[in-house]
Amino acid sequence: MLYIEKMAPRKITGANYTTAVNGMVHPDRVMEEHDFLYVLDGEWEIWEEGQRYEMRTDDLLILAAGRHHYGKRLCSAGNRHMYFHVEPTEREREKMCTDDLKEDPRPVCEREQKKRAEDLKAGMRFAKEQDSGNLEMVVESSQEHVIRTETFMDEMEAPRQPSPLFESATLVHCQHAPQVRRCFQELIASYWSQEPLREERLTLLFNLFLLELIGAQADCGSRAAKTDPIVAAVRERVSSNPQMFYRAKEMADQFYICPRTLNNRFQRACGMTFSAFQMDLKLEMVREFLRSQPDAKLHEAALNFGFYDEFHLSKAFRKKYGQPPSKARNRIDKPQSLD
Repeated sequence: MLYIEKMAPRKITGANYTTAVNGMVHPDRVMEEHDFLYVLDGEWEIWEEGQRYEMRTDDLLILAAGRHHYGKRLCSAGNRHMYFHVEPTEREREKMCTDDLKEDPRPVCEREQKKRAEDLKAGMRFAKEQDSGNLEMVVESSQEHVIRTETFMDEMEAPRQPSPLFESATLVHCQHAPQVRRCFQELIASYWSQEPLREERLTLLFNLFLLELIGAQADCGSRAAKTDPIVAAVRERVSSNPQMFYRAKEMADQFYICPRTLNNRFQRACGMTFSAFQMDLKLEMVREFLRSQPDAKLHEAALNFGFYDEFHLSKAFRKKYGQPPSKARNRIDKPQSLD
């Protein structure tokens, strides 16, 4: 396990794709950055601090900064993987310090206080060795050092809002979370781009990647057993073509399965048939459309979301929500004319 700070500025120091034609051994090293490694195709065995991790296609491994990671044997021939390196934040460094430096249990502020006190004593010893002409200046400098030390301690002791930390697994299986892979690839593409505000975009992409990673790990504990790659693909197909209403057979044929299998998959994953899922999604999209476009005609909403006409839309909407579509509109009062 390791801790990653959410929604923090980031510095990406490297990102790329690699193909190991004849296989390769993971480098034996301790890095100053976190190493995010995603296997696109193949298998790989990697060790970190004596712990072995076996990676397969669509597995993500996060090797923490400051830890020893290495390989003992070649990955599979033709292995394709991608990676990026990101500097840890101060909050992450502090967490790693408290976790790893167990031989020095003093809190960070106490260690810093002692260090500054030792620096102050050294300054005063230096002052005594100077001639009288320079002594006054050195003492004044030492007094300023005392003031800065006291100010620093006040800041350390003042209550601070802790940065949110996400406790992540080291090895994450992303077979049912394709959005993690897409975010990873988009981050690499931006790293190699020459676009304006590149660093800012990389920070945003890393935090989006992290949010998807959090969601993927949450799904592993609750809904992973119900996740189905065909159901996920059908969901995306329906949501990205809102003007279409698909029959179960039409959609099943696109994935080389029968309508009964499609409905059974949706029943296991969503608790409803494909047709019921499609109708629910369409009505949610209509409601959102009417909220954001309160002046739109109902027949326009029906056309945009695949309903035969406004009558059929209104009937289905009332059945689901118990009210007509007009109640879903967020009307904004327009300013009155001053004429």
